[in-house]
Amino acid sequence: MKKTIKTVMLATALVMITQVSAFAAPTSNQAQTQLEQNKNSLKELQDKRHKLEASIEELDNQIEDYMMKIEANKKNIIGMENDIKTTKKQITQVEKEVEAKQDVLDQRVRAMYINGQSNYLKILLESESFSDLITRAEAIRKIIGLDKQVISDLNDKKSEVESKKTSLEVKYNDLLALKSENEDKLISLNTNIADQKKLIQEAKDQEKLFASKVDESQVQVSATMNQVNKIRNEAPRVTNASRGAKSAPVSDNNIIAYASNFLGTPYLWGGTSPSTGFDCSGFTQYVYAHFGISLGRTTYDQINDGYEVSKSELQPGDLIFYGKGGNPTHMGMYVGNGTYIHAPRTGDVIKISSIDRPDYITARRVK
Repeated sequence: MKKTIKTVMLATALVMITQVSAFAAPTSNQAQTQLEQNKNSLKELQDKRHKLEASIEELDNQIEDYMMKIEANKKNIIGMENDIKTTKKQITQVEKEVEAKQDVLDQRVRAMYINGQSNYLKILLESESFSDLITRAEAIRKIIGLDKQVISDLNDKKSEVESKKTSLEVKYNDLLALKSENEDKLISLNTNIADQKKLIQEAKDQEKLFASKVDESQVQVSATMNQVNKIRNEAPRVTNASRGAKSAPVSDNNIIAYASNFLGTPYLWGGTSPSTGFDCSGFTQYVYAHFGISLGRTTYDQINDGYEVSKSELQPGDLIFYGKGGNPTHMGMYVGNGTYIHAPRTGDVIKISSIDRPDYITARRVK
C-alpha cells in the first residue's frame, strides 16, 4: 500500500514539474522578447535623438559662421562710415577753397571793370623797353590764367572726391543689405534650432518609457567620470591653475584634468571664455592655450591642426571631429574609455559623452 502511495505521489510530482516547466519556458521567452523589443525601441529612439542633436550641432556651426560674418560686416560698416565722414569733410574743405579762390577772382574782375583795367594798363605803360613790355604782358597773362587753372583744378578735385563719396555710399548700402541678409538667415537658423529642440524633447519623453533599460553609454560615461575624478585628485595643481599662469606641463592627465574643470559650463555660440560660455572649438582652443599650444579658432581650422590619428589609436587629449561629407560641424577632446569631453550644442553644457556616433569623421593629435 505504501509503495502504491509513493508511486502515485512521484507521478503527481513529475506531472507538476512538467507543467511548471512548460509554463515557465514561454513566460521566460516572452520576457526576453519584450526586453529585446524595449532595447530595440530604446536604440531607435536614441539614434533618432542623436541625429537630431547632430542636426542642431550643424545648425550651431552655421550660426557661428554667420555670427562671424556679421561681426566682420559690422567692422566693415564702421570703417566705411568713417571713410564717408572723412570724404564729406574733404568735400567741404575743397568747396571752401573753391569758394575762396572764386571770391578772389571775382574781386579782381570787379576791380578791372571798375578801373577800366587801368591797373594792368599802368603796369604795361611803365615798361622800360619793348622786351620789358612783352615780359610784363606775359606775366599778366599767366596771373589771369593761373587763377582760372586753380579754380579748374579745385573743381576737378571736388568732382573726384564726390565720385569717391558716391562709390563709398554704394558699397555702404551693399554692406547694409548683406547685414540684413545675414541677420535674416540667423533668425531662420534659430527658428530651425527651436523646432529641432522640440523634436529632441519628444524623443527624450519617449525614451523615458524604456528607462528600466540601463543605458550602456551612461555606464561608460560614469566609468570615465570616476577616471577623470581620480586624475583630478592626482593633479590638484593643474586643476586649480588659472589660464594666466605659466604654461603647465603637457601630459594626457594634465590636459584632461584641466579640461574637466569646465564640466557644466554652458554652450555659447562663438564662446571662448568660461565666464560666458564656450562653443565646441572655443573650448578646445582655450584648454590647449593653457598649455602653450595654439589652435585655430574654428572647427574648420582645428581639423587641420596637428596630425591625423585613427580611431583605434585615440589617446586622451586627441581632438575628434563629427560632421557630414567630410565637413566638420562638431568636435571635442577624447578623454578615454570610448568617451570625449565637449561643448555640445545650444541649451546644453560641457559634458562627457560616448564617441560612438554615426557621423564620426576623424581625429587629430596636437600635443
